[in-house]
Amino acid sequence: MQRPLLRGGLCWPALEWTGSSDDSRMKMGLFITLAIFLPAMTGCTTIQRAKARMAAGQAPGAPHRGDVMPARAQAYGGVYEAPAPAGVPASTSTSTMRTKAAPTVASAAPVAPSNVAGPDKPASDVIPGADPCQAIIATPGSDGTVAGTPPVISASSSYVVTKLFRPCTTRNDAPGLAQNSVWLAMGFPCSGGDGRVDWKGSHYERPKLVEMILANDCPMGPADQQALKLLAKKELGIPTESTVGAYTPFMVQFWEIPALGESDIGFSVAMRDNDSLTTTWGKMIKGEPLRILLFGRENAWTQTDRLYMVEADIVITSRNRFRLKPASVKVMTTKDIETVRLRCEALRPARNCASVFQI
Repeated sequence: MQRPLLRGGLCWPALEWTGSSDDSRMKMGLFITLAIFLPAMTGCTTIQRAKARMAAGQAPGAPHRGDVMPARAQAYGGVYEAPAPAGVPASTSTSTMRTKAAPTVASAAPVAPSNVAGPDKPASDVIPGADPCQAIIATPGSDGTVAGTPPVISASSSYVVTKLFRPCTTRNDAPGLAQNSVWLAMGFPCSGGDGRVDWKGSHYERPKLVEMILANDCPMGPADQQALKLLAKKELGIPTESTVGAYTPFMVQFWEIPALGESDIGFSVAMRDNDSLTTTWGKMIKGEPLRILLFGRENAWTQTDRLYMVEADIVITSRNRFRLKPASVKVMTTKDIETVRLRCEALRPARNCASVFQI
């Protein structure tokens, strides 16, 4: 009895045959056929040949065809240093994969540039644009409140913003003005100096009558629209890009000198009493200011007809010249108007007070 044997490895199966009959010989032929074609069908022959070729051409420590880039290198865009083979110092490694040392554990992970806002960037991280509404820096009144709507009194009381064509509210709920808005302002005659002093008599220091003319053609301070814009930017925060539509004078309609008990209708502040001419005028020509009250309106056609009360000082600057220095400006209430109107109607001879204080 024969025992032919076919022994194999991973890809070659072990076959064993026993017997001498025809059936046994047929079975042996079938087994031999399967032993020949089974490795080729499963690809074992191809894999073994590929491994043999790679083993023959691979140098110690060098990469070979079929290597796959580690995931750690892929995470840094292909920047990876292959480890040196055993016994070879890292500094002498001949690896062709080494292009740049991989980041250490302490290194920060790659981040997007700070000037690029990703689609999922939180809204709180986005820097908001400039507020198109410029806040107005208004001076608080006597009651502590800030008037955000015209008239807005300047800190120096040298002018009044009477109208804003494009008012707005800032993100902080403060009153403001659009950058390209048009606005109107009112100035005060002789606040720019060069006020005229008329006096009658034979001696300048002891006159019989002194009049200080507050006419509308007297220079205002600021002197022109450009100077007004610069001052308004500094005091009120009004943008210089805005346009001054009109800069009109305050029209004096009634005046009072509280310390002397003098008052009258018109724009000529007069000193007639002998005591005031002797004492007060003598102090004024030496530089002492005279406090007066002025009542009137803006000298322009406006949508609102406001009456203003201006508290100011008259200061003699040279012979026959003076300057008006406004100290405070107030929009008169109905009660204020009624009180001053009664004082006007008490003058003798009677004046046409109704035309001045009509509202």
